[in-house]
Amino acid sequence: MGDQCTLRLVRELRQIERSEQLAFTVRYDESNIRDIQALIIGPPGTPYELGFYEFSIQIPSDYPANPPAVKIRTTNKGRTRFGPNLYANGKVCLSILGTWHGSRGEQWSPAQGLESVMLSIQSLLSSNPYTLEPGFDDDQRANDTENMEIYKSKIRHENLRLSVIAPLEQALKPPSPPRRMAPRVGQEFSPEENCDFDYELELDPALLNQSKFDDFRKRRFLWYLEFYHNAIEKGITDEARRQGMSFIQMPFEGYGNSMTGEWNYINLQSRFLSLRDRLMEETHRWPVEGLVLVEEDAGIAVKLRGQHEQIAADMNAYPQVIDLSLVDGNPFIWKLTYAGRNESKLEGGIIKIKIYISPRHPEEQPRAFVEPPLFHIRVSKLGALMYLPSHADEIGQHIEGIINTLDDDNPPYNPLMTVNPEATALCWGSEVDRRLYRRKLRESLEES
Repeated sequence: MGDQCTLRLVRELRQIERSEQLAFTVRYDESNIRDIQALIIGPPGTPYELGFYEFSIQIPSDYPANPPAVKIRTTNKGRTRFGPNLYANGKVCLSILGTWHGSRGEQWSPAQGLESVMLSIQSLLSSNPYTLEPGFDDDQRANDTENMEIYKSKIRHENLRLSVIAPLEQALKPPSPPRRMAPRVGQEFSPEENCDFDYELELDPALLNQSKFDDFRKRRFLWYLEFYHNAIEKGITDEARRQGMSFIQMPFEGYGNSMTGEWNYINLQSRFLSLRDRLMEETHRWPVEGLVLVEEDAGIAVKLRGQHEQIAADMNAYPQVIDLSLVDGNPFIWKLTYAGRNESKLEGGIIKIKIYISPRHPEEQPRAFVEPPLFHIRVSKLGALMYLPSHADEIGQHIEGIINTLDDDNPPYNPLMTVNPEATALCWGSEVDRRLYRRKLRESLEES
């Protein structure tokens, strides 16, 4: 790979990592930056809402003269076509990638880059994906209106099942011991060998590489918990007549390139609630695991204690911070006490935030919870606080990100930065709604 291409790619990757956009993220190995894994968040207001879609991106040696090669990895083991342009075999049909002829001006040019590619892919996660199929793009076709709604209904269900719930269930499974493979035809095991084996399981390629995005998924799941809950509750109500029914095939589906399954929101609800509980158990287990490292005087425990002392000493720069302490002296769980600024929406409130730090930091990022939860656009009903650190590897930047979130009295609307659906609807609603939001926030501050 030429030096100029390498420099260009490194610059693009750094820009993506430093940006505050929340719609996608990337992972790659420093030893081979041409092999990139990307995760794109399904846009709010679409059937793909807040789903986690993985893609592999291979950068050619003559980049940016030619576009990357992209494959979707969220395919249910090659069995599910998530849209007219997202094939079960992984093909992403898009003019900017050269996999679709497109119109003049839609093809790849060296002026475009990784961000352009990911934004173009995100556009395929459409509010009406049925119309992206060639020949079915007239959304006024009377005969197709019912199919459009059914197709969206299928995607909404599988978005929750395959892009949110299944990968998280896989991520929370304990490591399995190596298993013996079933013998091939004509193959025999020697008498000494243990023949109590399991048959080899076929794994979704996205899950084989799932560790790269495990922590990202977990944190976002805790942020968007209420949105997923509401989507499942709505599915139980809206699709009651279809409960247990097989998916209806669309005219353009078939030949192993379709979306098959059945509507079963009751099952999704049970799995969703189990995930929520297991993630909270995992979060509360971190400080317990950390105590073992404290007793062993492990490096991360010593480092975190030193960071706490330094950050706490620098808190004079934030007069609204009353206290930053370790809970029971444990460096793996911090408590931040914040006083709402005068003339702000949080004025007069005393807000307590617990920050749970993993023994595997920075591979696993801290999780912050407001206790008790506030009625706030950035605080979920469970108390999870949505915030953005400028440098994820530094605990001090997490503390700064939390303070900046609380200080931001009039944030711009960004659906990916709001984690309380009810508060969000009121905050950006009518004047009456906004007054109700302020009143509910005030009441929750008084309770704190």
